[in-house]
Amino acid sequence: MVHTIELKALVREKKGSSNVKKIRRSNLVPGIVYGPEIEPIMINIEKTNVDSLVSRASETTRIKLLIKSDDGVIQKNVFIKDIQRHKVNDSVIHIDFYEPAKGHTMHIRIPLHFVGKPKGVEKGGLEDIIHHELPVEALPDKLVETIEVDTTNVDLGESLRIKDIQFPEGIKPLLDPEEVVLTIIPPRVSEEVVEEVTEEEAEEPEVISKGKEEEEE
Repeated sequence: MVHTIELKALVREKKGSSNVKKIRRSNLVPGIVYGPEIEPIMINIEKTNVDSLVSRASETTRIKLLIKSDDGVIQKNVFIKDIQRHKVNDSVIHIDFYEPAKGHTMHIRIPLHFVGKPKGVEKGGLEDIIHHELPVEALPDKLVETIEVDTTNVDLGESLRIKDIQFPEGIKPLLDPEEVVLTIIPPRVSEEVVEEVTEEEAEEPEVISKGKEEEEE
């Protein structure tokens, strides 16, 4: 199951770009909470808490957001929807949280965790992963941190497809069942690709030197 992280925030009353700049200079990160059943709530969060959250959480991490206002503290069970970063130093400058409607499914991407060594790799093949995460549909209480994928039986020249994965109960993939997730490339194909690249690199200087000789003549 998805673990929960607790995060504290303050209601942000003032709007406008000048106010946002003041917020960031105060080591706070502006954000917003929204969802199909709530009015958007503008918030501020301590920058150190945001940095800690981003380093530990993913799109599937459930967050217990405690928002303090003049009327007290309200709790929202949310997920990270979007993170905006500074173009130069990559620091978080804004964060969006989403509160799903109760009893309604979410569309979300869940990372894949590949386990086992494929038969084809044991025989010298190369593992080529097409999808490291998958878009799925699920109720919030059915979400998992990762989807485990057993690759042990994938042999040389074979592929593992969406239909071959055992998805946890309540999680529905949003890709075609025939979509390839992982494939094992036979060693000969891998060697041929390397040889072709090597030959091209070896031929290039000869073409250049030949052109120089013709120019000198």
